[in-house]
Amino acid sequence: MAKTREDKFTLFRTEDEKMVDIIDQWNSAASKYMKDQERSEFVKSNKRVVQTRFKRFNGEKVLDLGCGYGFFTDYFRNIGANAIGIDGSEKMIELARDRYPITEFSVMDITMPFAFENNQFDVIFSNQVLMDIEDVDFVFSECKRILKTGGILYYSIVHPAFFDCHWQKDENGYRYAKVMDKYITPYQFTQEFWGETEHFHRPLSYYLNVAAQNGFALKETCEPVSYDGIHKNSDLPLLFFAEYLKAD
Repeated sequence: MAKTREDKFTLFRTEDEKMVDIIDQWNSAASKYMKDQERSEFVKSNKRVVQTRFKRFNGEKVLDLGCGYGFFTDYFRNIGANAIGIDGSEKMIELARDRYPITEFSVMDITMPFAFENNQFDVIFSNQVLMDIEDVDFVFSECKRILKTGGILYYSIVHPAFFDCHWQKDENGYRYAKVMDKYITPYQFTQEFWGETEHFHRPLSYYLNVAAQNGFALKETCEPVSYDGIHKNSDLPLLFFAEYLKAD
């Protein structure tokens, strides 16, 4: 029996419900994810934004939170950072260490208390991770704890207004709009781009408010152009970037 769109929506789990083992999902998806990311035009757009923002470090301590296969951790090291990448997926860290053998990586479940002392980092960077974490408030609170006062929290997510959507096409196949029928209410959903992976939809205001409640002052946001304007409407964003300062 075919699933309806409503069947795919699951409200956030209660304590009594069995948690999906997201780390195991990413262990299974890791190799295909890395291959797809390395040839994706969207990832090239993502890299351009980050590399434009971060061009040079002078020994600052940088944490790549949810580093995946390690591209950005290694990039930060190459531009002068004292960088470490952490990820809950052992397979992702294995790929990162194989690919970037002189860069530092550790397996760490970021849904648990971080294994770092208070006020350790100058920059915490998290790329396309927070929409895969159920308890985002906990992650922000841990980031505040380990970040130095005045330090930078910089994250990107797939834009929640355009993530779990369907393209609309005209008679020529041009993808001109995206349709979503559920935005305000948080829910959990599954994608199968690289194998089955769970994600958590929340409105953009959720992320902005959680950051503020945890003592972060918003410095800048960015919704970069991701689509070519030839096959897909370039006036619709795919990604959302935000930079904060730890206020106290």
